[in-house]
Amino acid sequence: MFRLLDTLTLKAENLVGYVFGATCPACGRLGTSICNSCFGELVAGAKKQNKKQIEYHGTVLVAFEYNSAIRKMILNFKYRNQRSSLRFIGDALVKRIRLEQERTLKSIDLVTWAPTTNRRIVERGYDHAELIAKYVAKQLSVPCRKVLFRVSNRPQTGKSRDARLIGPTFSARKLDSEHLLLIDDVVTTGATLNSASHALYQAGAGLVTCVAVASTVLWQSSTESYALEKARK
Repeated sequence: MFRLLDTLTLKAENLVGYVFGATCPACGRLGTSICNSCFGELVAGAKKQNKKQIEYHGTVLVAFEYNSAIRKMILNFKYRNQRSSLRFIGDALVKRIRLEQERTLKSIDLVTWAPTTNRRIVERGYDHAELIAKYVAKQLSVPCRKVLFRVSNRPQTGKSRDARLIGPTFSARKLDSEHLLLIDDVVTTGATLNSASHALYQAGAGLVTCVAVASTVLWQSSTESYALEKARK
């Protein structure tokens, strides 16, 4: 997945990091863009995930296995505004999407995201899923637009597993049978993507393909947690 150019780019960025005091977005090690240890763990997780084609009555694409390195990277990006990981995460998603395009994925009309709560946006000053979606859309040369609006404003973070199975409520702008790419960060029960997909189909989407940065073992073992056909009803 990652070619020689990726490794050379990483080494060059690490050299710059030593000069300007950069830190690894996963472990926080000084002087690196992504340290060799985290880089190796992330690549191994991506290779495992690329071999899987997860089907829950619809296509769900995941870039990384949910390991320690990607967990720390997402948390630092999400809560500490450490945006140095955006390109790494975004490029991995793009590669995962393009791999699926070579298989069966249909032409994409629009990229959107599952928005976080207004409270989180005010606290952080940004929506990390929006930043990822815009980066991915730019690389794919596909329009990116906010389509979903979160009706319920209670975050999923900190909820029990049973509480997470009841996803947040979304509304959506009117659509005209487009194929949408729906971006989220981490999928655990699939409830957020399920609710978001339901709103998109209700608004007239022709097909919703969900894409996540990482998925947990819990989600991968739960075939009832994510069902696009149910979302259509």
